[in-house]
This record gives sequence, C-alpha cells and structure tokens, in this order.
Amino acid sequence: MSELQYDEWMSESDSVLWHIERDPLLRSTITSVWFLDSVPDRRRMDAVVERIAAVIPRLRQRVVDEQPGVAPPRWMEDPFFDVDYHYCWARLPGRRIGRRDVLDHAQRLAGRSFDKDRPLWELCVIEGLPGKRAAFVMKVHHAIADGLGLVQLLAHMVDLEADPSDVPVFDDASVPDTHRVVSPLWSVPGARSLSHRIAIEAKTGARVGRASLRTAGEMLRDPRGTIEQLTRTTGSIARVVKPATTPLSPLMTERSLNTRFDAVSVPFADFKAAARSVDATLNDAFVATMLDALRRYHEAMGSPCSQVRMNMPVSVRGGESANRFDNQFVPTRMVLPLSGADVGERLVEVKSLLGAVTAEPALPHVNDISGVISRLGPAASVSVLGAMLKGVDITTSNVPGPSFPVFMAGAKVEEFQAFGPLAGAAVNITLFSYDGGVHIGINTDRAAVVDPDLFTRCVREAIDETLTLTVSA
Repeated sequence: MSELQYDEWMSESDSVLWHIERDPLLRSTITSVWFLDSVPDRRRMDAVVERIAAVIPRLRQRVVDEQPGVAPPRWMEDPFFDVDYHYCWARLPGRRIGRRDVLDHAQRLAGRSFDKDRPLWELCVIEGLPGKRAAFVMKVHHAIADGLGLVQLLAHMVDLEADPSDVPVFDDASVPDTHRVVSPLWSVPGARSLSHRIAIEAKTGARVGRASLRTAGEMLRDPRGTIEQLTRTTGSIARVVKPATTPLSPLMTERSLNTRFDAVSVPFADFKAAARSVDATLNDAFVATMLDALRRYHEAMGSPCSQVRMNMPVSVRGGESANRFDNQFVPTRMVLPLSGADVGERLVEVKSLLGAVTAEPALPHVNDISGVISRLGPAASVSVLGAMLKGVDITTSNVPGPSFPVFMAGAKVEEFQAFGPLAGAAVNITLFSYDGGVHIGINTDRAAVVDPDLFTRCVREAIDETLTLTVSA
C-alpha cells in the first residue's frame, strides 16, 4: 500500500469547497453506505477505527481559517480529539429494519452539518438488519478528499479476507508526524498565512512565466495557431465561470435542505458490455442512462424537458499527485439534451458531448481560477459559486472501487453505495463500482424531486433499456 501524502494547507479549490458552506444549500458532505453480510466483530471494529484515526492525519485534524482571502485554511491537529465523538454503534427503532430504514438514517446523518471545531468525519455501524446482517455509514466532508481519495481511506479500513493472519499493528512510532516546528515570527497569528500566500503567488508567477515563455515561442513558430488557442482558452474560462442561477428543468426548480437517498445496483459486466457495444466507456453509458431517467421522470410528471445542465467532476489524479490525500478533480458544467432517440444513438451522442467538455482548455487552470475566487473572501466566494452551482439540474460522478470482495472486521461488504453532495443541484447520482457490481447512489432534493420513488423507478427503467444493447450485441 502506497504511503499517502498530506499538505498542511488546503489547495485553492479545497478552500472554495470549505468556504461555500456558508450557504447551507452548498454543503459538500460525502456519505457512503456499506451493506454487510454480518455484524462486524466489535473488538476488531474498534481497532480498525483506532488504527485509521492514528495513521491518517486528516482524521485527527480540524480546519483553521486564520485569514480568509489572504491564504487558504490549513489543517491543524485537534488538541481535544476524541475518537468516540466520531464513531458509534446504533440499532434503529422498529421490529423489522430494512434497507429503506438504513438509507433514511444515512440521509438524516448527511443532512446534519459538521462541527467545524472538530475533525470532519463520522462513522456509524448499524445492527439489527434481517438475517443478522448489518450496515456501515461513513460521512466525510469533501474538503478532506474526493471520491478516489476516500477509496484510499477505504484501503486502510478493510481486509481481503474475513480472518486475515496479518492484521496491521500500529504504535506511536507509526503515526505520521503532522507537527512542524516554526520560528517565533511565524507563530504570530496571520504571519504564516501571509508567508503561505507569498509562496502561492511565487509558484503561480513561476508557472505563468513558464507558460508565457512557451506561448512566446509558439507565437514565433505559429502566430495564427497560437492566437486561436489563446482565444479558445479565454472563451473556455468564460464558460467555466459563467453564472447559471436558473435550472433548465421546468420541474426541478425548488431547493431545500431535505434530501432523500435511494440505491440501485446492476452487474458490472452487463453495463460495461452495453457501453462497449457502441465503443463507449462505462461513464458514457452511465451519464446517458441517467439523462434518460430524467427524461422519463419529466414525461411521467407531465412536464417534458428538452435539456438539463449537468455538473461532472473529472479526475486529474495521477503522477506525483496520485497518493495525495485531498481533492484531485476539476468540475465541468455542460448542457445536455434529454433525447428520446434510440438507446444506442443516444449513448453515442453523449459520448461525443462528454469528450468535448472534458477537453475544455480551461480545465488545467481551475485551481488558479479558484484562487482568484478565494481571494475575494468567503462572502464573495459564496456569491460567485452559488451563481454557478444553483442552476445545475444534476451532478453525476463515477468512482471506481475494488473489483474484488473486501471485509470489515470479519463481515463481508456485500454492497457499497456512495452519495455525493447536492451542492445546489436537484439530483446527485454517484456510480461506485465494486466486486462485480455497479452501485448507483441517488441523492435527491425533496423540494426538487417531489416523487423520489417514481424517479428511482425511472432510473431502473433507463438501466434496463441500456442493457438491451448487450442483448442486441
């Protein structure tokens, strides 16, 4: 297992994720629900939580935001850290507890804001499911890490067999040192923030300088092509930050703090085969299917819709940043059609549209754009980002998980559902692939999606139609 890397300071993008929560509609909480084949061993489970809290610094750190607008927040050891505050066991009320009860409990947990003076995570084991089964709910603030970063956390929590012989052992010597010795000058409140801002500006200046030199060289070799590229990049940046306060859906216009979790699963091989039948990716098939579900829902509700605005994070994790425990993605917004065309034609169309969006010239500059927004201060950041996010109809996210079964303190993880934050959207649908399954977590705003059962049924129907490509192939 590769050693994870941690930065003391948030990136500019993570800083924006942190600050926009001043508007509760833009909260960035990631929740996952694991359905287990049995109740975990309590002693072993306690040891798992103690271990991850010891070896992953973020789980013992709180956010310190000394000078918003001057420097991003930084992570600092919580002197009052108590693992029992973040970890619990629960037995839900009722004589027969089912999946719906677990999802309802998880959505209530997700709806409660974090205590900002403590580390930003919670874990809960739920007992009492039929067949002596159990569930596990994990809630983490998005500022800690993205979906792929949290998969790295997952690797520290699970085993490859029910009773492994080589259970990791830790002691004080194995706990990463997150403390730094600083000079008296930098102990003065705000001084370190200013120092960090100077360092950021120096790095940004150096990067811009190198880019300018490259551009100057390219201008000499190909003046017309270089000007065209600069024009495309400028236009792309304008599209990235363009305000869009009004949803395109005529039906899903209201927003609230009340959410609903639903979950659907489908065999990975079947879904992948459907995508391959038209030379598309799993993500292409996923997005096309969710768009078809939206079309079906609007028509069933008597309010047809021709297009929606979608937000889709694109991972840039790799190379030197592969093992960084933070967010390594860039957000993309796009307007996509809700087409009633043949399922194969629809998937090919979505593949083409997604390819164009993920090739936007502005995407490599997102962290610098976030830096500009962050320097405006928290209040202005909320206003700018709110204008960009509250007009989003749907957010989709695709997170690849383990392709093999894993175990939690002796209990096998049978199903893993991930629920991304709405953050201004009416719907967030997250695909998590695990152990031969495609698990689709559906998070809807109750004010926007007034019939979530119908919406989930539309998702199932859209999946069934996508899978017909496998039969025809």
